[in-house]
Amino acid sequence: MTSQARAGLGPRVLVLALLLAAATGIGTLRSLLLARTEALRDTTDVYELPSPEQVVVLSLGYRSALADLLFADVLVWHGIHFEEKRRLEFAADYLDTIAALDPLFRDTYYYGDMLIAMQPVKPRHEDYVRARRLLEKGLAVRPTDTELWLNTGQFIAYVAAPWLDDPKEKAEWKLAGARVLARACELVSSNENIPYDCITAAGLFTRAGEREANIEFLERVLAVSDDEAIRERAIAYLERALGERSEERLLESANRLRDAWRADLPFVDLTTELIVGPPTDPAACAGLDPPSDACSTTWAAWRARERAEQPDP
Repeated sequence: MTSQARAGLGPRVLVLALLLAAATGIGTLRSLLLARTEALRDTTDVYELPSPEQVVVLSLGYRSALADLLFADVLVWHGIHFEEKRRLEFAADYLDTIAALDPLFRDTYYYGDMLIAMQPVKPRHEDYVRARRLLEKGLAVRPTDTELWLNTGQFIAYVAAPWLDDPKEKAEWKLAGARVLARACELVSSNENIPYDCITAAGLFTRAGEREANIEFLERVLAVSDDEAIRERAIAYLERALGERSEERLLESANRLRDAWRADLPFVDLTTELIVGPPTDPAACAGLDPPSDACSTTWAAWRARERAEQPDP
């Protein structure tokens, strides 16, 4: 090896040594920084939006688009918080803002109870209260959404009520859930399972001591349901709630409505008949203010007149 070659070898060895030392240092420092980074966790959330009313103004008219964007963000944040095993602090606030932007956006209410109350940590009392408030707001703007009524009733009566500490509040929630479930039974839906789910409201009324509400609900089920299986279940509840004579009178009342339907418009289904209304006597309804007792323009009035005409037991 020439002297010139030996002179150039020294700097190369020095450079390689420095590179090796740098790589070793970076690897050691990286492991230390990675351990510290993994130890750092977000512990609290910050609500980044102004009031719902201000967000509506800031949307510049793109209310539905902004509602969709915020709802997608809430879904993502909910999943991230579940993975990190911490509470999504402001889920209810975001959903209230979404509801203000687009009141008819169904998913806000249909999944709202899950996003607010289903958390990786124990839900707070205020979570149940705000979830119920959101669901009831949804019922107000979507009064004919059968599945929303069913979902709301199940949440209030079965999901939230058992976790409430105050016995009086728990009883009130169960009874309120039963009333919502009873309403779900009265609405028309293509979901064949809904009557089987919501008729359990009869059991909730019974346990709450609401005998008259239970009887009235079962009477409506018998009057409007075409499903013989549902009618059999309703009759079974009546057998436990009433004596034989009272049960027979209620069955007769329900059957009188069905007989009136077949005598009036036998070629339409019962749902259509309930929408059209009962057969009326033009002479009894014409030119009288108020009309005579024989004038029944709604099924509610028709049933009230039928009850008044029945002799006391």
